[in-house]
Amino acid sequence: MNSSSTRAPRTRRAAIVTTAIEHQKSKTGSGRPLPVAAYLLVLIMGLPILWLGWAAIGAALGGDNGLAANMLPTALRETAVLMLWVGAITGVLGLLSAWLVTHFDFPGRRVLEWALILPLAVPTYLAAYCYVEFLDFTGPVQQLVRFLTGATTLQDYWFPTIKSPSGAAFVLSMVLYPYVYAACRTFFLMQSASIDSAARTLGASGWRTFFTVTLPLSRPAIVVGVTLAMMEVVNDLGAVQYFGVNSLTAVIYTTWINRSNFGGAAQLAVTIVLVIALLIFTEQRARRNRVYSTHRDSTVPPAHLKLSTGLGWLATTFCTALLLAGFGLPFAELTWLASRSITPETLAMTAAAAVTTLELALAGALVAVGIGLLAAKLSAPRASRSAKGAVRLAALGYAIPGTVLALGLLQPLGQADLWINRLTMALAEWRPGLILSGSVAALLYVYAIRFLALSHSTLDAAMRKRGDTMLDAGRVLGVKGFALLWRVDLPTLSPALLAAGTLVFVEIVKELPATLLLRPLGVETLATLVYARANVSLFAEASLPALGIVVVGLIPVLLSTHFSQRPS
Repeated sequence: MNSSSTRAPRTRRAAIVTTAIEHQKSKTGSGRPLPVAAYLLVLIMGLPILWLGWAAIGAALGGDNGLAANMLPTALRETAVLMLWVGAITGVLGLLSAWLVTHFDFPGRRVLEWALILPLAVPTYLAAYCYVEFLDFTGPVQQLVRFLTGATTLQDYWFPTIKSPSGAAFVLSMVLYPYVYAACRTFFLMQSASIDSAARTLGASGWRTFFTVTLPLSRPAIVVGVTLAMMEVVNDLGAVQYFGVNSLTAVIYTTWINRSNFGGAAQLAVTIVLVIALLIFTEQRARRNRVYSTHRDSTVPPAHLKLSTGLGWLATTFCTALLLAGFGLPFAELTWLASRSITPETLAMTAAAAVTTLELALAGALVAVGIGLLAAKLSAPRASRSAKGAVRLAALGYAIPGTVLALGLLQPLGQADLWINRLTMALAEWRPGLILSGSVAALLYVYAIRFLALSHSTLDAAMRKRGDTMLDAGRVLGVKGFALLWRVDLPTLSPALLAAGTLVFVEIVKELPATLLLRPLGVETLATLVYARANVSLFAEASLPALGIVVVGLIPVLLSTHFSQRPS
């Protein structure tokens, strides 16, 4: 009697709470206001692109398009050639390595399956510096060649020139192939073994199955990975400059820094934005076509065929060579140079740059995660379609090169500083100086634009998985506003907040172009320190900070491989 009497009030209370929550949902979902906050976010995050577009149009109307017209054909040609070479090489290497580790069993497969993603921890500009140090005339390889052949000068023997467009394509491909590898590996793991089994049953050999079944089905995944690799090529500045490639990003940098021609640089920057838009359009079409092939068509997991001894060791050699070329050689080169060049001066220099980098990365991560949380709330499932579209536009900064974003912020922030100084002079006869364009505020602004997509996507996925039930229950119980955010919202999102902050932190540590253009005078980060030393042929002195960048870059790679589901 007592148990039934106590259960009844609990049931009634649960029903009342459920009814109240449903009422709260219908109340909040009705009468959606105009997404003013989402539109404002687009304007703030899209300010660099809007300003560059306006400047490019103004330069064209004013007749100041000679520089862009003269330099654009060369920049487009060299950028397109580099993109095509990197796309082709990364496509082949990424597809073959993913096919081997997901379809076959060979010595070392379990380790290589997750280790092949490690080259993503090496920034492209660091890989370029390491390969030049290793393969250049004074490097150990050519020293060994001269020792074995008795040659004394470069005229006495032939050796391929690493500082060339072909060298740039090779080095970039060794670092960027994991984009294709990760996309194809995920695709293969989502497919059923019955597809390959059916082809084998019909008499197809392994290679024929690969060319007639595996390759056509994996085309969308290849396009997605190759597109991401090409976008990294467009975004790169340090590596292409070091190899002497006149890419669009390198030409923009030299046009602004060496010639102070903002109009011409703006026109080239708008061209980059159009190239990026084309790549994004291609990737989205491939992703849409990929839907039909990502669902496993049966419960049969992918099988691993046992390779013969010879073929097994050949597969091991191929995958190991990829890993050594993309991660092993740069990491070993940095470790060797750092061990030989540690002095009190290099330690002090690295420590100062590390402290600055840590401060900037922490502040940038906090700003980017805060704006990402706001963007995730603005694009919640109950939000209007226009609000969701606006947030997606605001998060496109990750696809835009840092050089373009920094260039687009230089003038508007400088103009804002001018207005602020005029206002303070009129009110108090005081000039505060460069508050925005010459301070850390500019860096935090460009970091927020550049890495909003990382924080927003992580937090948006976590919010959709959590749902709104707990928030609605808190509102019913009288918890609202900041108290609801502090007591319910943030604690339930703490793992996603930490993950988003870690991703943004690591990306800021590795970021070079935007920091190089917008850093205040006297501010040196690990990335800018490496860039400055390498450009004056003192890379050995910068090997220690470069090694620190690689070690920090390993954090998200190791976390992603740890939490990913690997086949047995």
